[in-house]
Amino acid sequence: MSEHKVNVLPNDIEIYVAHNTSLKEAFIENGLNFEFQCGGTGVCKQCKVKIIKNTGQEEVLACQLKVIEDLTVEIPVKSNKHRILATGIERQVKLNPIIKKSYIQAPNPSLEDNRDDWSRITAETKMARTNLKVLQELPEKLRENNFNITAVTSFDEIIAIENQDTRKELLGMAFDIGTTTIAGYLLNLESGEEIARVSALNPQTKYGADLISRIVYASQTPNGLEKLHKELIEQLNGLIAQAVNSTGYTPIDVYAVTAAGNTAMHHLLLKIQPRNLAGSPYVPVIVQQVTVNAAELNLKINPAGRLFALPNIAGYVGGDTVAATLVSQMYKDDKLKLLIDIGTNGEIVLGNSKKLISCSVAAGPAFEGVQIKCGMRGDEGAIDHVFIGEEFKYTVIGERQPLGIAGSGIVDMVAELLKAGIVDSSGRILKPEKITNNLGIKHKERLKNIDDVMAFIICENVETGKIIYINQKDIREFQLAKGAIAAGIEVLLKEYGAIADDIDEVFLAGAFGSYLKHENVCRVGMIPQELLDRITSIGNGAGVGAKLIMLSEEEYKRSETLSKMIKYVELSVHPLFNGIFLNKIRFNI
Repeated sequence: MSEHKVNVLPNDIEIYVAHNTSLKEAFIENGLNFEFQCGGTGVCKQCKVKIIKNTGQEEVLACQLKVIEDLTVEIPVKSNKHRILATGIERQVKLNPIIKKSYIQAPNPSLEDNRDDWSRITAETKMARTNLKVLQELPEKLRENNFNITAVTSFDEIIAIENQDTRKELLGMAFDIGTTTIAGYLLNLESGEEIARVSALNPQTKYGADLISRIVYASQTPNGLEKLHKELIEQLNGLIAQAVNSTGYTPIDVYAVTAAGNTAMHHLLLKIQPRNLAGSPYVPVIVQQVTVNAAELNLKINPAGRLFALPNIAGYVGGDTVAATLVSQMYKDDKLKLLIDIGTNGEIVLGNSKKLISCSVAAGPAFEGVQIKCGMRGDEGAIDHVFIGEEFKYTVIGERQPLGIAGSGIVDMVAELLKAGIVDSSGRILKPEKITNNLGIKHKERLKNIDDVMAFIICENVETGKIIYINQKDIREFQLAKGAIAAGIEVLLKEYGAIADDIDEVFLAGAFGSYLKHENVCRVGMIPQELLDRITSIGNGAGVGAKLIMLSEEEYKRSETLSKMIKYVELSVHPLFNGIFLNKIRFNI
């Protein structure tokens, strides 16, 4: 088969590509860090590259172009600064980590005390189980160290033995593994202190921004599951190394990794085929807690280290939701609470100490900027907040020239257009002559027809000349997303036998939820207006939950109890969902 040389600018990388291979496949095969948010379907239009020819430049979608000749391709330079939420509402727990160390000074054997070596150790530790490697090492290590050793334990098991007293070298790494981003926390398990915090984009985004794209890739592409798993593991290893290097420790000092993520991320982390999550009845392979030897997953920590994956609830409500529920403590109160985690997907939990119910809604892509004409993730250069008053104002992440609009900016934009009477209750952008609101009249000159679609101009990038705007199609996409969240809340309320005003407190979890203006969330109808003064942002609930189960055996066990307690409601077959959803698409003005 013939090959073609592809020169990739601006870094001047040469790759050789088989004839009729798409640029998408070529980029992935050669390890180029380039994202295909819609998985290569051509829908999102976010993978634009320039083909450089002697006659000029041509802009194409990398996922659609087949390589049939030698090419020079220029890919856009993107900022490597991303806004990743790593903070969350913390709470104190009694320190009782899931991996501990005990220094043992056992009596030497004698004719009067000739117990076996294992009995001598268990008498000191009260542990009941171990593994073959420990037993094989035990006689030599005991006698080399005059029967003074350190036992590394997890629950009722000795998982390793070490020479002399190593209790001060005991770290754990807690991860929130999101569809888009990963946040990691390095913890000293002797003191319970967080000593480092790191974050990065999930490298799997090059295979698709949404879960379905990745599930399809894992199940239908040769070695697809292996590739997605390897990408994730390599990123986790890099973050672990980055975290420990900043503290003077080494990865060998890390004995535990906890991971909270949605069910698909959970499966990909463990290299479990997620195929059946993509189609009805959306069945996961396992929802229970999983503990594995870290070495089996090629995690570069202590050879005796363990990975603890939080339990899932259902196919699209995973360990990240369990973790956020754990952090909120909504399970302890008799008052009705609502938890909403709006990320690439939206998970909702409603309930109290007596009953907890949950659902998942397909809302995330629009909130992440996918399928929005000028949309982008919450990276440097993204407009994150907008205000229409006597003056039109906006803010940009990184305080630089704007490149697009992030999810929080989209919510603000729609809310402000509603306030100004530029958008009506159906979601239609009014023609300038139809606007009667004084505020709207003041800013109606920003309304333009772009590519035969009515749009509201936000600004122009003075460096590139790019116009940033939100158009009628964007608002329709937003309505579908916000309508899904609102309908999910309403269905859970009906399942519970309650109304919105019965809710005592609303917890907004996740990066997107944390950056939203509460008044605008209610104005657009995503959350009922009567709950405005009851909203609390809890930040990265998944990350804080992963830390809690690392530091406390009790919280670890509680996470399993919660996963069984939370009943899952499948909205796709719920008799009321479609009707409620159609009603929630509209805006209440």
